Amino acid sequence: MRSEARSSGGVSGHDRRSVQTHKHGTSGRYRRRKNDVRERAGKGARAARRGNPPVQRHDRGQTGVHMGIPAEFAKGTAMNLVRLGFLLTTFAILANTAQAGENSTTLFPPSASRQANHRLFHPGSLAVLPEDGREIYFEAFDGARREIRIEICVLEDPLILQSLKQAIDRGVGVRVIVDNGKYEALPSEQANLAAYLTGAGAQLHVSNPIFPRSFPKVILIDERYALIGSACLDMTTFAQYRDYAYVSDVPGIIKDLLRLFENDWLHSAQPGQSFPTYNPTPALTQPNLIVSPVNSAYRLVSFIQNARKTLDVTSELLGNPTLESELAAAAAKGVRVRLIAPENVNGATPDIQELQVSSLGALKAAGIQIHVTRPPESPESPYMHARTAVADGQLAYLGSISLSPDSTTYNRGVGLILGDKHVVEKLQNQFEIDFNSKSHVY
Repeated sequence: MRSEARSSGGVSGHDRRSVQTHKHGTSGRYRRRKNDVRERAGKGARAARRGNPPVQRHDRGQTGVHMGIPAEFAKGTAMNLVRLGFLLTTFAILANTAQAGENSTTLFPPSASRQANHRLFHPGSLAVLPEDGREIYFEAFDGARREIRIEICVLEDPLILQSLKQAIDRGVGVRVIVDNGKYEALPSEQANLAAYLTGAGAQLHVSNPIFPRSFPKVILIDERYALIGSACLDMTTFAQYRDYAYVSDVPGIIKDLLRLFENDWLHSAQPGQSFPTYNPTPALTQPNLIVSPVNSAYRLVSFIQNARKTLDVTSELLGNPTLESELAAAAAKGVRVRLIAPENVNGATPDIQELQVSSLGALKAAGIQIHVTRPPESPESPYMHARTAVADGQLAYLGSISLSPDSTTYNRGVGLILGDKHVVEKLQNQFEIDFNSKSHVY
């Protein structure tokens, strides 16, 4: 059984963005327009969400000249012209957003602080953590219009929760299923979920204990997009853990994941309430969607067996005899197999740590090239938490299912087999970096 106890980590600077607001610095007064006030409130909220107070900049007290602009601006300073520009920009943005409508293919309204070519949340995008920070999640929640569904191991990070609360405040429905065992063991998660989510109107369930651990790590946005990956949403993830988050808009994948969420919602319960006796899994239609404990062993065995030349694997936990036997068999038939895993599992029981060391030794003896991550952990030297595999540089696995004994047989987990060239190349390139410069030969 996996153990993923997480410590409270600091928030790295790349997760924060400074937002400037303008104060009128002269004796001239005027009545601010409602849109101007609304714009300023929005900027301050975004700055607070990212952990930075707004930066105050005082304008020089130069008098303006009346040039035919409205009278309320004529008596102010030159900064009134800037404010007028802000108002006009806001009107244009609102007009564009209204014209786009509910059926627009553009999920996000235009933003002065975030250009389209810099967005992380778009179909086919792959975020690499901790380097890419929280931005992909902020963008996902910012763009939600109707409902956000989350099924995850841990949801504790205050900045992520603040972003979700802002979605709730806009009228977006939020439902969350977190792992029952982790929720009971983490007072900080209980307190933060109460403060930011249930206190704001979100609905919270804890997973059915029929699963020793429930780690799907799936976020669904408006029945249109899914964030799938290996990351728990706590502070440690964004400080020092190697993880990934992938965005899918494939209709079949979205429908299967929606059915899975609604099924698990029906068979989970509010904290403190009794659980249904069982938690089945709905029928799956997509051959590249992996869901534990129903099809993951078969799908991952097939993935390993189909490798012909190279197989590069990352996993936090080891000890699954079926999957490790397939890795050894691949190495025996001439496939170059490489693995990155932690030498010491964070928060592990003695039994789990003993199994980790035993598997590392056995896999090395079977001809697999082993590298391990070691403390101290940092953004420059992250703890290997990701669950990935790349076969022959052509096909990739990414998800929450690891090489632990329970991950394929008892736990709830989700993963994808991906053939997208960009995603496969990005995973392969990051593996090379981590193998060659961010881990140690075992």
